[in-house]
Amino acid sequence: MLSDDAPQRASLGANTDQNSPAMNPILARIAAYLSKRRDGTAVDPVHIAPDLLPHLFILAIERDHPDNPPRLRIRLTGTTLDNAFGRSVKGHFMEEFLHGTHSAAVLAGFRSCVEPGTGIWMRQVVKIGNRAPRFVEGVAVHVEPNRIYGGLQFGELVGHSTGSSFESRRI
Repeated sequence: MLSDDAPQRASLGANTDQNSPAMNPILARIAAYLSKRRDGTAVDPVHIAPDLLPHLFILAIERDHPDNPPRLRIRLTGTTLDNAFGRSVKGHFMEEFLHGTHSAAVLAGFRSCVEPGTGIWMRQVVKIGNRAPRFVEGVAVHVEPNRIYGGLQFGELVGHSTGSSFESRRI
C-alpha cells in the first residue's frame, strides 16, 4: 500500500487490470489535473499544488518518418526524476533511460499516449545503478500540441522480492 509519507513505499503485485493496487495519491492528483486539460495552454504551474511540481514531466512527441514509432524527448522534469538518475535528463530521449526486463512495455505504454485523449498508469520495479531495487510509478496523459504530460514517483519496496514486476492500466 502506498502512503503520502516520504520516502514512498510500495508492495507490488503482477496484476495488469482494474484490480491492481491503488494509484499513489500524488499521481492520482496529477492525473486528475491533467485529464481535464487536453491542451498545453490550459496547464498552468501557478494552479498546480507545490507538492506536485517535483513529480511532473513533459515529453515532446517527435516523428522522423510516419512509418517509424514516435520518439519521446524529455522536455521538462521535476526534481524527482533528476534525483533518481543523479543528473538532469532534460533533452534526452526516453529510450536512453529505460532498461531492464520491462523496458519495451514501459516505452510502449508511453507511446500509447501519443494519440489525443489517451492516458496510462504504470508501476514497476527498477534497479538504477548500484542502489537497491525500488518501485517507480507514473502517469502519462496526451496533451496537445504533441506532448505527453505526467508525473513520476520513486520509492522503497516493502514485502516484495527483488525480482521484476510490471503493471499498467488506462486512465
